[in-house]
Amino acid sequence: MTTLQATTPARLHHLHLTSADPERLSAFYSRMLDYETTRAGDDAYVLSGGERNLVVSKGGDGGVAFMAYAVKDIASLERLRERLSAAALEPVHSPLFAEGAFGLGDPQGRRIAFGVARKAAIPDARPGRLQHVVFQTTALAPLLEFYVDRLGFAISDKVVNENGSLAVFFIRSDEEHHSLAFFLGSKNELDHHAYETSCWNDIRDWGDRFGQNRIPMFWGPGRHGPGNNLFFMVRDPDGNKLELSAELETFGPDQAPRTWPNTEHTLNYWGGAWMRS
Repeated sequence: MTTLQATTPARLHHLHLTSADPERLSAFYSRMLDYETTRAGDDAYVLSGGERNLVVSKGGDGGVAFMAYAVKDIASLERLRERLSAAALEPVHSPLFAEGAFGLGDPQGRRIAFGVARKAAIPDARPGRLQHVVFQTTALAPLLEFYVDRLGFAISDKVVNENGSLAVFFIRSDEEHHSLAFFLGSKNELDHHAYETSCWNDIRDWGDRFGQNRIPMFWGPGRHGPGNNLFFMVRDPDGNKLELSAELETFGPDQAPRTWPNTEHTLNYWGGAWMRS
């Protein structure tokens, strides 16, 4: 199958998170990630940055109403719509996308949207582009079929258990190692979302910011095997994990998937790992 990377490259543009207290969650991200926040109805907030954007609305803590991927222009969006025409596509109305966006659901109920950004991305004063989102899942096989075989994401890396069974897969929608990944776990839930900085010094500066605000690291600093990126993670007030990352690998469209053992060393070259399974 022709991949997104080869035909209509798409980048993660924004997430629509849900929270029992969207005002509190929005205030956290505005304060810590320098978002500009506007109200969108009684219980919804639009958080805008140069290269990072979120929507937060009333709902259960840790929920993701949809993940939104931006393509280059309307022509690209229409090519993608045509390619996915056999699927049950639905219109998506997001304050961060131009009209014409559409979406569909995966086999476990997650929603993915594709559209064109209303505003061109500009560098943020403190680098940290929204770059990938990761979920835990109770079943990997149907998601591989949906995201790779149907939507056109490309597999960059797989992590396998000693018995050869799949534990994790990382998939890309453009040249970056992954914009989406799934870990086998006990629930179908958000694992984390990540912000890509430009270098190790940015990781240091973000660490200082969270430290000054008495927000401890949940994991890291370290370096992942798949993706080879530097990272650390913290938690937001709802318990969602957010990652600050740097030096994520890039791949050409013909890069063959790699396979890694499911060990702590694979997930963190530098020390202990958060093992989901």
